[in-house]
Amino acid sequence: MPTNETQKKGLPIGPKFFGIFVLYFFVSWALGILSLTLAANYDGVAIIWLPAGSALVALVFIDMRLWPSIALAVLASNLYYGSGIQAAVGIGVGSTLGAIIAALALRTLGPWGEFSIFYKALKLGTFGAAISAAISATIGVASLYLAGFMPISEFAINWGRWVLGDSVGIFLFSSFVLIYCMLWGHESNDAEP
Repeated sequence: MPTNETQKKGLPIGPKFFGIFVLYFFVSWALGILSLTLAANYDGVAIIWLPAGSALVALVFIDMRLWPSIALAVLASNLYYGSGIQAAVGIGVGSTLGAIIAALALRTLGPWGEFSIFYKALKLGTFGAAISAAISATIGVASLYLAGFMPISEFAINWGRWVLGDSVGIFLFSSFVLIYCMLWGHESNDAEP
């Protein structure tokens, strides 16, 4: 896991950064396609939205400047499933904005080095899921409604499904972070708070 100093500076702009940027786009796009494929009936709302988790992990642990890659991947995966340009742009903006605000909020909760692996994953999976999912769901469902993909009577149920899907994706990825750190020893022996 990066230290707070690494998180503030980010990766230097160069071939490595652009390689990670492009790789993250394709991984996130593939996760979006997988998530939408797993949705029983595509109405723009996936029951498990894996890109929400990968976006939050990427912004918190890799580099905040990956946000355009998040937006492009969400846009591309939604266009692939035929949501239309207006809805796809709105969904991309909502997903990206939710992840950015959640990542910034998580960073204000204190340095990551102060917590054990368990608390890092818990912080990411609870606070991150609540903030990111609520923002993404509100903008995403409103975009589907405004684009004519959903009647207003289904707004609340789809908002709830959206929050659930994003939260599950974030919980899954925070669990992967926990397992990765435990198995490969990327954690110093910090005392628990």
